[in-house]
Order: sequence, then structure tokens, then C-alpha cells
Amino acid sequence: MIKITNMNPSGGRIAATFTATVGDLVLPGCALIRRGDGYVLSVPRIGTPGDTRPAPLTALKEAELLRVAVAHYGEMT
Repeated sequence: MIKITNMNPSGGRIAATFTATVGDLVLPGCALIRRGDGYVLSVPRIGTPGDTRPAPLTALKEAELLRVAVAHYGEMT
């Protein structure tokens, strides 16, 4: 299950920032970034300072997160 909360639209290259919940993983500080051909995601690294790692998202989960974020953003604008 993917849930988007606290979506804040922005101007410029960053379309919006938001918090994503993917299963049991909460990812605050995600960003939806405009590109010439659509959107891409910026997902924060997780862990403690000095010991961070990429969020454990499969390519399928990341693609689904992008789809849900773009749909949610479209509903807001």
C-alpha cells in the first residue's frame, strides 16, 4: 500500500514535496521533480547520520510510488 501525505506544491523544477508511506516504511522529504518528458522522484536516504543507505524500494515499488505521486499532484492542481 502506498499513501501520500503532506503534499506541498512548489514552483520551478520541484513540483511538490511530500511524505510517502510504502508498506511500513515512512519516507518524509520526498520530492516530485519536473522534467521535460514528465516527472521523476527524489526519495530520501534512510538511517542515522554517517550511516545512511538508499530507501529499500524495489524498482516496481518506486514506479508505483511515482504513479501515485503524479496522480495525487494532478488532483491538487
